[in-house]
Amino acid sequence: MHRRATIRRSLLARPAFSSPTLARVRQLALIGTGWSLIGLGALMSPLPGPFGFPVALAGGVILLRNSADARRLFVRLKRRHPRLLSPVERIRVKLRHRRNAARAKAAASA
Repeated sequence: MHRRATIRRSLLARPAFSSPTLARVRQLALIGTGWSLIGLGALMSPLPGPFGFPVALAGGVILLRNSADARRLFVRLKRRHPRLLSPVERIRVKLRHRRNAARAKAAASA
């Protein structure tokens, strides 16, 4: 019973027009967007104010969510320099817990 409900929920979550090529094009577009935002953030960094950092951070988030190579690099850097990346990891863990709590609440109400 539980497995059937999970399968039904996963089928409902998928867009009806999704195809493997469309998903790959979307992924490549998001990876390109992430790199573009990182580059834009680097170009904006000399400007007065903290404008470049949030833009580059948003690009990094998009890239980490859509690129396996970027995730591997992030894990490698995190293992090499744990003190440098600990604030980023803390934020990631906090957001993951918040997302899981929201999913559990939605599942309980459904």
